[in-house]
Amino acid sequence: MAIRHPLPDPGWPSAETAARSRLFSPLRVGDFTASSRTWVPAMVPWRATDEGFVTPDVLAWYRRFAEGRPGVIVVEATGIREVPSGPLLRAGHDRFVPGLAELTRAVHEASAGETRILIQLIDFLRIRRRPRKEDFLARFLTITDRHRERVGVEDEAALRARLAELPHEELLDLLAPS
Repeated sequence: MAIRHPLPDPGWPSAETAARSRLFSPLRVGDFTASSRTWVPAMVPWRATDEGFVTPDVLAWYRRFAEGRPGVIVVEATGIREVPSGPLLRAGHDRFVPGLAELTRAVHEASAGETRILIQLIDFLRIRRRPRKEDFLARFLTITDRHRERVGVEDEAALRARLAELPHEELLDLLAPS
């Protein structure tokens, strides 16, 4: 296929052209101004301790990006709960503040103060799945007098066993609010 419109040779921009580019111009973001419109997005480098503390590897990772002087670096997904989350940073307690402050200093030093640092917070919620019917009936169902009367069994263990044997529609009817 013939090329209808050849692309012009772009050449490299001069320092003056690059300096005038919007990419390298300041950007107002909320209450602060980034020195340029270049951002390093949040990534998950898995370099923190299993307890969520900043390590020398975390500092080196972000320092390398900061040396390029982007306008903003977004720190990886950082947990806010006391939930084990593997080697991801955490920020849900004051004990994490010294390491995060050290990370901030490292970025500012490496970028000569040009790079702003933001943190992406994440809440590792416990995901609860609906329990299996057998588990629900054996462990979670609160037995009431209504259940005892309708099934005709007083002993709780025997009642739970009987409920597990009921046909599905009958069980739904029995468990439906009256």
